[in-house]
Amino acid sequence: MERIDPLIKRLKKEVSVSLEENTRIVQNIHPLWNKREFDRILSEMIAEDVEWTTVPTGQSFRGHEGFRQFMQGWVDAFPDSTTEDTTAYAGEEFGVTEFIGRGTHEGPLLSPAGEIEPTGRSVEFRLCEVYKFKDGKIVEGHTHFDSLGMMTQIGVVPPPG
Repeated sequence: MERIDPLIKRLKKEVSVSLEENTRIVQNIHPLWNKREFDRILSEMIAEDVEWTTVPTGQSFRGHEGFRQFMQGWVDAFPDSTTEDTTAYAGEEFGVTEFIGRGTHEGPLLSPAGEIEPTGRSVEFRLCEVYKFKDGKIVEGHTHFDSLGMMTQIGVVPPPG
């Protein structure tokens, strides 16, 4: 039993460190995004070979350059955009953040159907991101959001009913 005890202590310490790192990422990625600190997000939180998917649109982004395009695409379309986290959870291997996105559609919005020209309308919609962690960085992420609600708010889809 004495040989197992040091192993358990080491494993608990490793889990504690990774949980601490993952919690830091989950709690800080959106505040850094709000400040447009993309370089810091990339260097501190995102793995070089990250794979990111925007689920409603099916768009995929790979690597640091792809993730930068993902972030910049939102800023180009909604230059004044901000996020407000409502729920954040980090585990050993996965994390989840629910948040509200707000902004004014003042730039082109890229979509699978093509570019949507600016409408000048304000939006507020819910999003959720799921993160997979490895070695203290995000290696995979999925962004889920209410695309119909967003498209209705910017006026490219008529309201239901």
